[in-house]
Amino acid sequence: MEDRHVTATPEGVTVELVLAGLGSRAVAFIVDMLIVVPAALLAIGLVSIGSGGSTRTSVLVRTAATALSIVVIYFGYFIACDMAFSGRSIGKRAAGLRVIRTSGAPVGLWASLVRNLLRIIDGFPGSIYLVGAILVLTTSRNQRLGDLASDTIVVRTRRGADREVAGTPWTTTAQWSGMPVPWGAPPPGGAAAYPGPGAVGWLPPELAYWDVSGVNEQDLTIARLFLANRFGYTPDARQRLGARVAGQLWPSVAGAPGNLHPEQFIECVVLVKSARG
Repeated sequence: MEDRHVTATPEGVTVELVLAGLGSRAVAFIVDMLIVVPAALLAIGLVSIGSGGSTRTSVLVRTAATALSIVVIYFGYFIACDMAFSGRSIGKRAAGLRVIRTSGAPVGLWASLVRNLLRIIDGFPGSIYLVGAILVLTTSRNQRLGDLASDTIVVRTRRGADREVAGTPWTTTAQWSGMPVPWGAPPPGGAAAYPGPGAVGWLPPELAYWDVSGVNEQDLTIARLFLANRFGYTPDARQRLGARVAGQLWPSVAGAPGNLHPEQFIECVVLVKSARG
């Protein structure tokens, strides 16, 4: 049985997320350590070379520099990955995991700082994350202490198969002769005219290589609900909800260029999914 977390957006859309278990989190951590440990050893070696000498002062300087290097590399790696890769370290990416807020929002700098600095307690004292493991197994949302303090969770992401993309990525709507609905404007006849389940149509070449097999019915329903109601939202709410829905779909889609506006991306996913039945 999968542990799930259900959250409701401010606009009333319910999103269900699959929580990461202890096993997948352990795999991600091991992969990350395969990167962090060699980097820390390299830093220690460079410090030793650059601070030669056997005097008391030299030893103290070398010890302090070594400790500082380890701290910066260990904590800096996880925080930098959270900020640069939307809550995914290299290990989490390999295991198909992502850190987010319990509200479904992306992890921010402050939350990342808190959850990663508390790794000291989760792994104390030299217990190979025994404290963190116990908390993940016993808390309702599979959270270690750092997650509890920063109000974050680790979730699983669905990933489409990677594939080579031929052709030029789309950057403007003028290239889309097959789009049934111009982006940013209500479809002819109102929002209800947007293609519904079972609609079959021709796909333009730019969409032919998209793999949307990982998009499930729940995500597709949320996407259609957003598209059908977006013209009734305030501009700010429309922008925020569009970004959130697109972020929910993105891990399940392969072959899509990364420079699409969230609403363009959602429209394309619904079109491809509908055209392929």
